[in-house]
Amino acid sequence: MTNLKKLAALGLAGAMTLGMLSGCGSNGSSDASGDANASADGEKFVVGYCNGADSDVFMVARKDALIEKVKAEGANIDLQFADANQDSTKQLGDADTFIAKGVDLLVLVPNDAEAIVPAVESANAAGIPVVCLGIKAASGDYIYVGSENYDAGHMQGEYLAKTLPENAKVLYLAGTAGMQHSTDRREGFLVALDEAGRSDVEVLADLDGNYEMAKAMQITEDWIQKYPQFDAIVAANDQMALGAVEALKGANRLEGVQVTGVDGLAEAYTAIQNGEMVQTILQDAPGQATAAYEVMTKLMKGETSDKEVLVPFQSVTADNVADYAG
Repeated sequence: MTNLKKLAALGLAGAMTLGMLSGCGSNGSSDASGDANASADGEKFVVGYCNGADSDVFMVARKDALIEKVKAEGANIDLQFADANQDSTKQLGDADTFIAKGVDLLVLVPNDAEAIVPAVESANAAGIPVVCLGIKAASGDYIYVGSENYDAGHMQGEYLAKTLPENAKVLYLAGTAGMQHSTDRREGFLVALDEAGRSDVEVLADLDGNYEMAKAMQITEDWIQKYPQFDAIVAANDQMALGAVEALKGANRLEGVQVTGVDGLAEAYTAIQNGEMVQTILQDAPGQATAAYEVMTKLMKGETSDKEVLVPFQSVTADNVADYAG
């Protein structure tokens, strides 16, 4: 089982009733707006969305899903976007710009849990509600919409605990160093092995692949030269897992190596169907976008929201990939 006790720890936020702020224009906004669900005075409900990196496949998929959801519902929501490109300093500047414009809601996809705190606190001081999407902030008053990253790593550990041979050797491709979601996924993986009594499993190396396919491919190529034998590569996201697969295929070393990733990308499903990966952990981009939309509409109507809105991860393997692929 995953770390379900975390899923039970939901509390209700205090009331976050919003009045529409004057002077909230739509300059620089996307086209994701409609005529339904209008606010009391008919003006748009303006949302400033600070993305972590538009180069991240999953972050873009979630953002696009939110745009499509707003369009499909015809909601009177004006989505305005900024891309931090993995730069925490730029992300704080993006947030400050939205706060200065007087947006009605600030959505943050933090690059770093600690670094984003000043943005959360500035929005709190300005009376602007905050949603942290996919990644939590270390402190401040906000609503979290996303999944528990610990659970993703735990699912990887659960699967490999059952499938790895005795005295298996494993290589770990970590997410960006210092980021809480990277730490949580690694911790979940190691705890699951421990809980399963797999103390025989040895982690040969643990390196930061920065969630990038090219970097993971380079690291794996180096590992292939250094280690004559290993049984699995565990990656903190699918882009790194796919990079590892490419390196292993290039060196004719893929056979007998179990590769697992996180995100549930279409390319990962194909790799599982082709026998090149054994698992991906689906992080539901449309599900998180829908949950974020539902929080937005509640706040727009002056209603309260849960403090956390969690979208569970799903383990996808050869046994059930047909249910997800395509």
